[in-house]
Amino acid sequence: MKHLIIIGVGGFARECYWHAQDSIGYGKEWDIKGFLDGDVKLAPKEYEKLDNMLLGNIFTYEVQPEDVFICAIGDGDAREKVATQMMKQGAVFINLIHCTAIVQGCVIMGHGNIIGPQVIVGDHAVMGDFVVLNTRAGLGHDSVVGSYSSFMSGASLSGYAVAGRHTYWATNAVALPHSKIGDRVSVGVGSVVFRRVRTGKKVFGNPAVAYE
Repeated sequence: MKHLIIIGVGGFARECYWHAQDSIGYGKEWDIKGFLDGDVKLAPKEYEKLDNMLLGNIFTYEVQPEDVFICAIGDGDAREKVATQMMKQGAVFINLIHCTAIVQGCVIMGHGNIIGPQVIVGDHAVMGDFVVLNTRAGLGHDSVVGSYSSFMSGASLSGYAVAGRHTYWATNAVALPHSKIGDRVSVGVGSVVFRRVRTGKKVFGNPAVAYE
């Protein structure tokens, strides 16, 4: 039996703690060992909300042979920094897939991904590493999303849409079929990407247009 450690102690990490108990492999392949603090200290009251043991932080924790990890930090840059630090220390990251998610055939997936409740990942979709798909998010068939991207509740890529690394999709943001989205793009709440968004842009609206 492996022992899952959740990196992060904020709200998203606490959500992942409950999601994990309804995820593929829980109780059969792994159990939950506890939380590990990241590189940012939160207010004391946040630690009181944890429903499992705080095991220390990423700098002092000694990785054990039976440990496996997820990085439940919402910000993509912070997620990359922390995950990279832990992998240098020998951490192995698994894909956390909720039992209500639908991951269709021939999906190509990296490691460290978090796939929440009622998510749909369509046929021949491609995911990088450490992608977060929150509740009811989705990737259409043949879509591609780069590493360290984050999809909030209800956000989705339609079929054949391509999104780069470190993209952020706010609640109910959508990319239409065959859209091309560059790296480090941020798409606002309820926005609709019709065609192309250049690297580094922040867009909002329907159709989504740059606002910075």
